[in-house]
This record gives sequence, C-alpha cells and structure tokens, in this order.
Amino acid sequence: MDRYFTVMVIPEREKGVKSFRIPRILFRASMFFFALFAILFSIIGYDYWKIVQQVYENKHLKTRNRILEEQIKINQKKINALTEDIRRIHTFEEKLKIITGLKKIDMTKEYFNREPDTSNETKKDKKTNDRKSILQSLNSPGEIKKKEDYINLKKLYEIKIAENFGRQTGYKITKEWSDLTKKSFALAGQFAKFDYQFNQLKDIVKKLEVDIHQVDQHLLDRDSFLKSTPTLLPAKGWLTSYYGHRKSPYSGRIKMHEGLDIGANTGTPIVAPADGIVTYSGLKPGFGILVQIDHGYGLETIFAHAQKAKVKKGQSVKRGNLIAYVGNTGYSTGPHLHYEIRINGTPVDPLYYILD
Repeated sequence: MDRYFTVMVIPEREKGVKSFRIPRILFRASMFFFALFAILFSIIGYDYWKIVQQVYENKHLKTRNRILEEQIKINQKKINALTEDIRRIHTFEEKLKIITGLKKIDMTKEYFNREPDTSNETKKDKKTNDRKSILQSLNSPGEIKKKEDYINLKKLYEIKIAENFGRQTGYKITKEWSDLTKKSFALAGQFAKFDYQFNQLKDIVKKLEVDIHQVDQHLLDRDSFLKSTPTLLPAKGWLTSYYGHRKSPYSGRIKMHEGLDIGANTGTPIVAPADGIVTYSGLKPGFGILVQIDHGYGLETIFAHAQKAKVKKGQSVKRGNLIAYVGNTGYSTGPHLHYEIRINGTPVDPLYYILD
C-alpha cells in the first residue's frame, strides 16, 4: 500500500507540472485535528450562544422582578390604606349601633378602664372582636406568617415559580442565576401576603356590609315605628272623660271607660294620629260611625260616634290625614269623639302616647 499522497500542481502553460508527496499518516492526522477543531468550535459557539441567551434571560428576570417588587410595594400601600379605611368604617358602624340602641354598653368609668370580659360574650360581640383582631394583625407581618392560609398560599406560589424555572432548560446554574431564583422565591412570600390580606379584607367587607345593612334596617324599622306611633290628639276640643273606671251615663253602674272622650262641635275634623291602614269604616252598634286604623307593631286606634267617615277600609293613611268628622252617632250624650288605643287588642290609656 502506498504510504504517500501525491499532490500535483499545474501552473501556467509555460511552466512545468510540479508534484508533492505528503505522507498518508500526516494527511490523516491533519484531517483529524481539523475535524476536532471544528467540533470544539461548534461546542464553544453553542455555549457562547447559550450564555448570551442566558444573559438576556437574566436581564429579563431582573427587570421583571424589579417591576413585580415595585408593584407589590404599590399594592401593599393600597392594602394598608384600605385596611385603615375599613377600620374607620368599622368604628363608625360600632358607634351607629350604640347610638341607635342596637348595641348596649355600660357607660361607666369602670367600663372604659377595665379589660374586656369575654366570658358572657354574645356571637355578635365575638364576631366584632374577631374583626378587630384581624384588622390589627393585617399590618403585622409576624402575625400573618403564622396563619395557615398564608402558609398554604406561599407554598402554592413557590410551586408555580419552581414549575416556571423548571421549564428553563439548558441554562448553567451560575451565581447570578441562583440569586435570581432566590429573589423570585422571595417574591412568593410577598405575593402570598398580599393575597392573604386581600382575601381577609374581602371577607371583612362582606360581613361589614351585612352589619351595616342590619343597622340600616334597624333605623328603617325604628323610623317606621315612630311614624306608626299615635302621638297626636286626633281632634281639637276638650277632654270630657278620661281612661279608667267611671259611672256609665246609661246604666248608672261603674264601668271601665276604655278611651278618651274629646268634646267638640259637630263637623270638627278628626285626623289620623299616625301612619297606618284603615281596617274598618262604617256603622257599629253602640259606637255609631266608627273608623279603625291598624298602625302595625300591634297598635290600633278607634274613633267612634263620628258624623261622617272620610276613609274606606284598606286605605293607607299618614299622620295628620283627615279620616272623619266629630258627630253624635251611636250611644252618645252629645257631640264628641270617643278615642281608643289598643295594643294587641288590649285598650291602654291614650294619654301615654299623646305628645301635643
């Protein structure tokens, strides 16, 4: 076997052909080193390309982490401000409950100096105290980190971040890359804290809305009750007979008089002493022309011996509306209004209610 390669060089026409003989082993060695160099160059080039890509990724992660940190700081400020707003609303709600009588407190010096006694605490008071403690703990990082909900949220964010970094294949674990991953995992705690605070505030707002609605309903009921309380004297005149036992002008025996008699001229207007619904309007034995109004809350008023009724059964009336005129119908000794107030069907003294 020939151990040489012959290389022929053909120059211009005027010159002769030249040939060189290269040893075969030298040729093969040169080809081997050329191939090895090409492979090394490819590996170095690939690594360089990956490093450039990782540098770009590192810059991207740095920028993203910085933006996230700034956003978390902004959101944290908003959460803190919202917490303070809810705390003020909670305090205002507590004051409203006390003012409206929905919540009772012991207004003594000892009450304000003593520690709160939770032994006889009602469910509503416990709920209020729980809300106070939650609002106080929301601005305390140490307290938040002990909460189970926060711990679970933090683990969830860490899993998501780990999954995200797990997709970044082919990168070298450099110190910079390691620092970036640690910083990203640190953000998991901040996001978990934000989520925890947000969820707690959302629950508090829902419960606060229910409590404020309760106060509003209480005020509406109280307003309705006041409007339904018969505080007016229904006709202008003079009191001729009071509530209580008296001698009957017909039988001469002592008998219970279940209302007030208001003496007045025939045709004197009779007005509704409070808001209500007319449940009777017409003739009734002994009472003549009678009007009866249901004011709700167990309160009823009766107007007897009228000359004429101006309302019908089922009609809604407001305090001060004209309902009838003073007359002398039924068992009556002269023109007057017999006025009764009944609570759950039992007659009571109207003077307890009349304010004018």
